Amino acid sequence: MKKTEFDLNGPDTIKLSWLLSNGQVFMLSCTNADKTINGIITACWITPTSHDPLLLTASIGNGEEGTEAYRFCHSLINETKEFGLNIPTTELTEAILKVGTTHSNVVNKFSEAGLTPMTGKKISAPLIKECFMNIECKVIISYITGDHTVFVAKPVAAFMDEDVMVNGKFSDKYHDKKNQVQICDLITKWNMW
Repeated sequence: MKKTEFDLNGPDTIKLSWLLSNGQVFMLSCTNADKTINGIITACWITPTSHDPLLLTASIGNGEEGTEAYRFCHSLINETKEFGLNIPTTELTEAILKVGTTHSNVVNKFSEAGLTPMTGKKISAPLIKECFMNIECKVIISYITGDHTVFVAKPVAAFMDEDVMVNGKFSDKYHDKKNQVQICDLITKWNMW
């Protein structure tokens, strides 16, 4: 589907912050400074923290498992200070599960999950074409909060499928919770209850 640019300075920005506040699952994409390793991480702890300016927080695991980073994508985001926030629908549930159960330093998650990298406009990290919305984010500050780091980021560009907004409103297809992947859906599929 064709993508259109979302005006991050326009009157619908507050609607975007509400859309991002509903507990759905996201896929964060990132890369290293040389753009030789691309990463994707399934993330649920994403939330807007300011309407004006629009700022988002992403809480990403930073612990260590032996000598391998517990969250390899954490090190990529920490290195480049940027990430893509990609918002999937339920059609991508299997891809989300694959992304959430493999390591970016071991496999190419784009190939493994059948996802298509899309070049960003203002960040080096690739975006995920199959997601209905892609938001390019630049980290402005970060805080270590135990075994996670909270990255505070400013969206610098955003793109959405052309059917996402209808007459200035997000269409039901995208804001209805039954069309979104929630963390409890993944926990159930991972048999973690």
